[in-house]
Amino acid sequence: MIFDAVVEAAYLVAAADGTVDSRELDLLKEAVQTISDPELADESLDELLADLADLRSAEGVSARCAAVGQTLLACEAVDEGLYLAASMAYVSQAIARSELGVLEKIAAAAHVSGAQVATIAASARDEVGRMSLLPGG
Repeated sequence: MIFDAVVEAAYLVAAADGTVDSRELDLLKEAVQTISDPELADESLDELLADLADLRSAEGVSARCAAVGQTLLACEAVDEGLYLAASMAYVSQAIARSELGVLEKIAAAAHVSGAQVATIAASARDEVGRMSLLPGG
């Protein structure tokens, strides 16, 4: 439940600009390996992403953001979910308005203030920069 919500938060932000690019997939795969069985990323990531895409298509972005935010709140994993989600936004470029909008929807459903989101996003941006995943890094 926690795992699914954290990964879906990241997926929703990554997909917000219309595509999940190879850098985002690499970061997502690394995160999945870190928070789960390392074999999961190799064997099931494509299937998991397909399932998340189906949910997003069937229910809509706003509904999925609300569900993810509520699950993160209930599982006390809000910071983790928002951190990974924000990281997705910074992998390819500066955070796009569409990505920020999705992050804010998830945060609102989890009862997280804008100031908290800004702090989490800045921390994620700094970490992604240290990982040399940013363009030019």
